[in-house]
Amino acid sequence: MTQSERKADWIVGIDVGGTFTDIIGLDQSTGEVRDGKVLSTTEQEVGVLAALAAIEVAVPEVAEIVHGHTVGINALLSRTGAPTGLIATGGHRDLLDIGRMHREFGDRFYDPTWLRPHQERPIVRRESRFGVPGRLRYDGTELLALDEDAVRRAARELGEQGARSVAVCLMNSYINTAHEQRTAQIVAEELPDAYIQTSALYPVTREHERTTTVALDAYVGPAVVGYLERLMARLSEQNYRGTLWIMMMNGGVATFADAGRAPVFQLVSGPVGGVSGSVKLANESGAPNLLTIDVGGTSTDVAAIRNGKTPLTDTWTLETGLTLTMPLVDVESIGSGAGSLIRPSALGTVAVGPASAGSNPGPVCYQRGGVEPTLTDACTALGILQPDLFANGAIQLDVDGAVEALRTTGKQWNMSALELASAAYEIACQDIAAKVRSISVYRGLNVREFALQPSGSAGPMLADRVGQILGLDKVIVPRSPGQFSALGLLRSDLMVTRAQSIMTPLAPDRAEAVEDAFTALQDSIRADLQDQGIDVSRLRFERAVFAMYRGQTWDNRLPIETVAITAERVGELIPRFHEFYQDSYGFAAPEIPVVVSTVEVTAVIPRELGAADHTPEQGESFLRTTRLTVPGTTDPVEVPIHVRERLAPHQPVPGPALIAEKFATTLVLPGRAAHVDDDLNLIIEPQA
Repeated sequence: MTQSERKADWIVGIDVGGTFTDIIGLDQSTGEVRDGKVLSTTEQEVGVLAALAAIEVAVPEVAEIVHGHTVGINALLSRTGAPTGLIATGGHRDLLDIGRMHREFGDRFYDPTWLRPHQERPIVRRESRFGVPGRLRYDGTELLALDEDAVRRAARELGEQGARSVAVCLMNSYINTAHEQRTAQIVAEELPDAYIQTSALYPVTREHERTTTVALDAYVGPAVVGYLERLMARLSEQNYRGTLWIMMMNGGVATFADAGRAPVFQLVSGPVGGVSGSVKLANESGAPNLLTIDVGGTSTDVAAIRNGKTPLTDTWTLETGLTLTMPLVDVESIGSGAGSLIRPSALGTVAVGPASAGSNPGPVCYQRGGVEPTLTDACTALGILQPDLFANGAIQLDVDGAVEALRTTGKQWNMSALELASAAYEIACQDIAAKVRSISVYRGLNVREFALQPSGSAGPMLADRVGQILGLDKVIVPRSPGQFSALGLLRSDLMVTRAQSIMTPLAPDRAEAVEDAFTALQDSIRADLQDQGIDVSRLRFERAVFAMYRGQTWDNRLPIETVAITAERVGELIPRFHEFYQDSYGFAAPEIPVVVSTVEVTAVIPRELGAADHTPEQGESFLRTTRLTVPGTTDPVEVPIHVRERLAPHQPVPGPALIAEKFATTLVLPGRAAHVDDDLNLIIEPQA
């Protein structure tokens, strides 16, 4: 049988991180599960193919690939996106700098010399932003005709500057696209090879957020679209005939075609896949409230899941002044991961991150040329990471090299190697706990109602201490935590989110207009999916309105049932908005009329996932003992190492102990005990 004749039974999730590319595959005919981990590569499509080779699955045997990547976010953080121009309404070209006048709290809050990140490191230089005459009123009628000659001059000047991408965002174009469409046509005539994006990408109110969303898309679009095309080409060369799904920031996957239309909504697709997996876990484990920490090599992503629901935010901010507007999964990041460098802070104290060793050269213990110690080196020196058990034996850790690097760096603080390692471990845990508080305690949540759920290969080795700092009793380490984001990708449904601003009163006499807007969005999505050959027989829609009191300038997202909007239905929605406002802000104003600024539709098609075989391995779980310096102590102690895959359900493992698995190690602290539940999740709780 030739490769192209092999039956395609495998579905595969592939998540590219800053240090490692994780993969998990499921054979739908047998239930076999294979997982793997390879070092991430600069050309991420190379790492994707290497990951498939690592689990020994031939490309023609794969029916579906669900993929999360970091091409866009890497281009944005490193400011290596395409040379980009912006065409805006005259007088509005500086919105990217002005923003909403917000600034972060911190050491520089009162610093008069402070500049916004976009001013210090612009994604669109000021000389590449052009304001053109032309104006639409609030209702979409034309006040001033578009100056097409000015648009053409701007396009030609951008061409002379070397612009490869152009963003177009004009006043009130969310309600009338005519000026933007004509602008895009003229730019395409002058710059036929340019990537062009208009605010039709997500046509909603909030001019600043609409402008930044379009500008960010234009900046990362060429890199992301180019990557997706290269990936598909490389797969096709190896006779891939399956479907390529791309994880999006709304919590679902998109088709290859839809993903190429909205590159900006893939910026943090990998972490979103992890949250998607956590939502499934919350609904299956009997622990509906989870605080999640996904600790990778470069950063840690955190989220708060309440009542088993995907956490969403109306706006997502990368840096002060750079904000996306769209209901996106609410996941935040901190630059503290396993590969974070241990260096002096601005005050001269020990700090972990945000600089990272990445995958090349990586931590010192990887023996790939790294010279500065990282959190991974600290955990290796402490004995948490075992040289022969790391990454399923793919990388043999150099303990002596890690200790020497820590000793050299520790001299500036008069600290020994183990003292610095212990301090770095504690600082990383405190930093992660502080980030968790920012999305829980600081938002009014009672963390004692939550369990902590770590993922990423480094998450389990930090989780028990992070939970202890937060005052949480329960830690849930899922199966295959090192590939948990990849598994979350596999379990994500197809989702398409679209919105349209209509700016109309929420009143009985406007019910038909609101319903027509919803229906138009639903019909558009259904038609697009059918054109792409997607089976829509199981398609369902979810609806939401963005509403505010008349006279306000900021709306609020309110999910509603997918039923026809009638005059009677409007009478039910108005009190619901007042209740929502009361719950959110502590007051309501029922005497003020309510305005619907935007209607939003999300189409969902459940993706079927076959049953996986998670039968525990045969054999004794106890492997051996090792010398471990428990963080916070100075004297090494002898502790047992257990193999997680061999733990029988409810077999107790009292701390201190290490529980090793293929691509992760869990540290169980003194006074705590671990066991595997019936679903093979590893549960850590206070020792009885």
